[in-house]
Amino acid sequence: MLFVVRVWILLSALLVGAGWILSACHELNRIGYATIFALAAAVLIYWRKKIKWPSPENFSQARHKFYRRFKRPAPLLFLALASLALLAGVLYAPFNWDSDAYRIPRVLHWLGHAQWHWIRTLDARMNIANCGFEWLSAPLILFTRTDRFLFLINWLSYLMLPGLIFSVFTRLQVRPRTAWWWTWIVSSGWCFVLQAGSITNDSFAAIYALAAIDFALRARENKSVGDLWLSMLAVALLTGAKQTNIPLALLWLLAAWPALRLMFARPVATIFVAAFSLLISAAPVVFLNFQHTGNIWGIASQTLNPQWHTELHSPFWGIIGNIFCLPVQNLLPPFFPWADAWNEMMQRFLETPFGAHFTSFESFGGVSAVATETSAGIGLGICVLIFISILKTGWHPPRNENFSRLLCFSPWLLLLLFMAKVGTAQNARQLAPYYIFLFPLFLAAPGHSQLTRRLWWQKIVYAVMLLAALTLAIAPRRPLIPAKTIVNALQAGFPQSKFIARAGTFISRPSSDERRDFFKKNLPPDETLIAYAATSDADEPVLWLPLGQRRVERMLPGDTSSQLRAMGIHYVVIESTYLDKTIEQWLAEYDGELIGRAAAAQRYSAPAGTLYLVRLHQPPE
Repeated sequence: MLFVVRVWILLSALLVGAGWILSACHELNRIGYATIFALAAAVLIYWRKKIKWPSPENFSQARHKFYRRFKRPAPLLFLALASLALLAGVLYAPFNWDSDAYRIPRVLHWLGHAQWHWIRTLDARMNIANCGFEWLSAPLILFTRTDRFLFLINWLSYLMLPGLIFSVFTRLQVRPRTAWWWTWIVSSGWCFVLQAGSITNDSFAAIYALAAIDFALRARENKSVGDLWLSMLAVALLTGAKQTNIPLALLWLLAAWPALRLMFARPVATIFVAAFSLLISAAPVVFLNFQHTGNIWGIASQTLNPQWHTELHSPFWGIIGNIFCLPVQNLLPPFFPWADAWNEMMQRFLETPFGAHFTSFESFGGVSAVATETSAGIGLGICVLIFISILKTGWHPPRNENFSRLLCFSPWLLLLLFMAKVGTAQNARQLAPYYIFLFPLFLAAPGHSQLTRRLWWQKIVYAVMLLAALTLAIAPRRPLIPAKTIVNALQAGFPQSKFIARAGTFISRPSSDERRDFFKKNLPPDETLIAYAATSDADEPVLWLPLGQRRVERMLPGDTSSQLRAMGIHYVVIESTYLDKTIEQWLAEYDGELIGRAAAAQRYSAPAGTLYLVRLHQPPE
């Protein structure tokens, strides 16, 4: 496991660094990546004698250990969860609202221009968000000409989760037997399971967080500067994945502090690793945000569409609000048909004098009717299990060394920092890299080791993992059961049931396949450049198809018809949410002809919009 994690950290660092370097050289293309890979292969060949490759005996031992381990129920259930996630990723085209709205499109824009660039768009997130997942995605899209393999980034990360959790837990003085059981329990967290077969970019960073702490603690134990360098790369990748992960860098600094003196043993190499770590961290995006907007977050001075709340107005009320929001999101069942009524109640609460303190939240108290990769936290089952475990064993401050005790308490202080600053609609899933570090404070108590021997407790563990499997199987975007057939049959038998009717709304939403077929039929294949008029909707990826043969340029409200025609644009795709007038008025103003319309991508909490495909009339030569 350790060898695989080392390879993953180095490969991730290579791909993220390559993205920025090739962009600086205007060579973000196949030739550029081929050159980087050739140089990496040359370095690997040069250093091959100093690399501790696994021997055939290691592979044999690993194979026997695998067979022996997965004969036990808990690891076998984890293997089942990983297999179900893989099946979901293979069967369904990747769709995630945020990813399709700006993460995948920004990669396509960069590849279309052979470099990172500040994209001309109404959606500020296409420019200001961190790029860690995108730089891992870019070569996959570039060489395969499809986005179907992007879920493998999350799935491969998920496979490494148990080994790293066990290693970190035991280094934080959690007893091996307790750590073994909670390794499989935490790995079945809904945010990890649901994201394993998706392209959501929260849980994959948990591997970087765990590796950063694990290698930092290993460097302290083994006096290895190589492990310290790996931990530096891992924490840099962690901050580069998402801005909300930046506080975890303080946890790494605390874990690495006793080993920092090792840097002076190889000062030149350490300077190089530190510089490269800076390149693959959040630093480039912070610098570019400041350069283009005047602040490091990029939103406050963003005049085009400043609607995304990433920072709360009051830290105190942020903490109070998140004390309510985070438990609500984590304690939801897999299906919650009363979500609309709950959300309406939350809106009425915000109109009260006390509720006004929480209006800076993006969607205070808002919940989703079904657990998805974009809404789920650690999960109801694990929350109930840790509560039962603490209730049965009692909680006592961990009786370990001061350094480990400090590492156990620190994540809870960082959680307060997160709660004070972040008020997005899906805080629970954005905490995915944090959750794992919150458990050792309770699990280090000696009573848990005895509790894990209780048969009734083990049965609850299996039930929790089976609940995670059920949640994955009924995920509305990637169901692993014939959901539509079942719901249609239930609706026929119970036509008055509002519960069943509510379930039906989640499986009858327009799919990306319908939009893909519409544009394939109505857009001429020789149209290599089209315009897209949208705010923050998730329909752009299908417009780029076939990948590598077409480019999409965002249209802004001030663009005139003459500007579009001067760019050689003949077709415009318009989101209904973009229009501040009727489509007929727009056609008259821009001298266009409506070719057709299709159902747009749909959020769970909003009705589906409309996509208009328009052909601009060309003036006679």
